[in-house]
Amino acid sequence: MAESVAIGFDGYREFAPPGWRPPDVQTAAELARMRARLEAQDTWAEIAEDRGLVAGHLGFFPQRALPGTAHLWQLFLRPPWWGTGLAAALLQRALEAAAARGLRRMRLYTPRDQARARGFYEREGFAHTGWEGYEEPIRLVLVEYARGGLGRTD
Repeated sequence: MAESVAIGFDGYREFAPPGWRPPDVQTAAELARMRARLEAQDTWAEIAEDRGLVAGHLGFFPQRALPGTAHLWQLFLRPPWWGTGLAAALLQRALEAAAARGLRRMRLYTPRDQARARGFYEREGFAHTGWEGYEEPIRLVLVEYARGGLGRTD
């Protein structure tokens, strides 16, 4: 998973300001943080494979400060699987898993200038909440997206 995140962050160079460098997500501290999140009982995560190769992953956890809300922690696909429908399939599995846990809303943060990701989330029913802010660890402005109605059949 850390390798997929590193590959994804490296792709941010396409839209990041000149001189921007991706954070090193494979340090011992970052790997320990990721491991702790994955070991938490309330975390749901899935790794996607294709013919024995890691294609990407998705993970979420309940947002304690916002009852009934899931926080989409990570969704990263490696470039060969972009545009294949895999991201939509992973997201659908996560939405179903969140609904099964009684969560009715999902929120996420993505870089403001990441047009590809923003377009994907909008096609998948997420809406920009209006919030944006600078995130020091990755040195980019993030925007929040949210989607309600998880688990509904209407």
